[in-house]
Amino acid sequence: MDKTCYKLPIRFEALLGENGAEPQMCSEVESIDQHVELLLTTCPGEHKFDKNYGCHIWDMDFERVVSRERWESDFKSYIKEAITKFEPRLKDISVTIHIEEVAREDKLMKTTAIKKKVTVLVNSLIVSTNNRCEFKYALYLGPLATE
Repeated sequence: MDKTCYKLPIRFEALLGENGAEPQMCSEVESIDQHVELLLTTCPGEHKFDKNYGCHIWDMDFERVVSRERWESDFKSYIKEAITKFEPRLKDISVTIHIEEVAREDKLMKTTAIKKKVTVLVNSLIVSTNNRCEFKYALYLGPLATE
């Protein structure tokens, strides 16, 4: 496996060669996976240097759902739009989602909350290899969080 990309989180001391540390590397597929997850969990306006960077699913986090079909369609289109705009290493992107209610326990606070779990599947082609790939993410809504 060709490891040519920097792995997240980036350890800047390794990039600067401090303490003899070497930066951690990963494959292009792993790099794309990490970037898409970062993109999905970034609210537009949050990135200091590009206020447009992020995914508008954050706008839907506490939205009252009038039509589940419309909500799902908007959610998928926001994801596809963000990936198309900010991840140029992917093309022919399709997004599917699966929604379920799950109980999440907070062991520290000794509480249980019912949340909506959205499983996101991103299917696409990697531009450099033209190979098909699929990425899977689990998001919890209200407030938005990852697994």
